[in-house]
Amino acid sequence: MIQTITITDFINAFDRAGRSANFSTAGLIAIFDFLEDVNPDMELDPIAVCCDFSEYKDLEELKQDYAYDEDLEEDDEILDFYREETVVLELGNGGLVIQAY
Repeated sequence: MIQTITITDFINAFDRAGRSANFSTAGLIAIFDFLEDVNPDMELDPIAVCCDFSEYKDLEELKQDYAYDEDLEEDDEILDFYREETVVLELGNGGLVIQAY
């Protein structure tokens, strides 16, 4: 049985799973929009989403967790490097959500 959910249902599912601290509201909205575009018929599993995606407050925080080509100096170049490696969702507040790789 397939149930269509709204963004509110999506966010509430993270609250019910005790995973609301993993992402900001902006991060969850970006993930919801991405997942709807990629596979609108997927099963919602907040824990799997938490394993598959991580949110960072900015590029500097992301660079602490994931290596990048040290020859790259400009932030735009470094961000392009990550875009080539994985899904990068840019948030309006300067934050980033990436799919783990």
